[in-house]
Amino acid sequence: MSFVNCTRLLPPFLPLSKLSPAVKTILKLLLTSLALGWLAYQMDWERIWPLLRRAQWGWILVALVLYNVSQLLSTSRFQQHLKAVPLAEPFSFLLRLYYRSMFFNLFLPGGIGGDGYKAWLLRTRHQTDYRLILSVLLLDRGSGMLAITFLIALLGGSSTWLTSQFGLPYGWLSGLALLVGAGGWGVYRLFFRKFVAMFPAAFSLSLGVQSTQVIVILLLLRSIGVTDHSLEYGLVFLVSSIASVLPLTVGGIGVREFVFLTAAEYLPIQSDQAVLASLLFFFINALSSSLGAFITLPERPETRD
Repeated sequence: MSFVNCTRLLPPFLPLSKLSPAVKTILKLLLTSLALGWLAYQMDWERIWPLLRRAQWGWILVALVLYNVSQLLSTSRFQQHLKAVPLAEPFSFLLRLYYRSMFFNLFLPGGIGGDGYKAWLLRTRHQTDYRLILSVLLLDRGSGMLAITFLIALLGGSSTWLTSQFGLPYGWLSGLALLVGAGGWGVYRLFFRKFVAMFPAAFSLSLGVQSTQVIVILLLLRSIGVTDHSLEYGLVFLVSSIASVLPLTVGGIGVREFVFLTAAEYLPIQSDQAVLASLLFFFINALSSSLGAFITLPERPETRD
């Protein structure tokens, strides 16, 4: 499926969907260039280059492996939601689909391209009602956001720095984390009854995905010599994960780094180190996603896995 065809799958209520593919590409490239230019201006390169030269690539390699483990968990979550349709696809196919979608996400903002490709291919292969496929995609992405919110509340309440700053008891947000989980189940129960049986497994897998990616960013920080304030770095990373979904730049680059730079003004984290770790995270994501360029997927179900 071509880049142009993917952009045609954008929902009609999105402003970008009213623009021509050429204009969309120009706007995204412009915003990406502005974001990168702003980052280059803000960063202290005299401090960053020594950090990068001393980086321990062994930790970066471990982070790369764990990042791809998180994609295996994401694929399992997607498969759980598909079971409710029901739409049977082998895990090997869904994993290839996930990486192919990740490749599209390198060029389209906010994961829209990847989701559009998934919807198109699954609809083509099974002639399933688009509404069911869109429900699967919505819940797959929504359960990820739910897990991020849950972990933000959990880490925020467990941060001694935050609790001391606001004079609140340790673990003060743990109850909110439980409410977030209960609220997610309530949304499934009220609006997506067909999928409610899948919620426990999907939410557990989402927690696994996001927790693994938090470990990835902490390993990248360790690779450049940062070992303190892990909770705060993890917390900001989760917030940046929400921000990176916004359809503003190509592949989300620049948005996550902006969040780290802004958070460094208020939290005990080093902006240059945080931004460098975030750029390394993008590099790992791009390297992993590039595998999708070599994957071709049939438009009809295989007779065997």
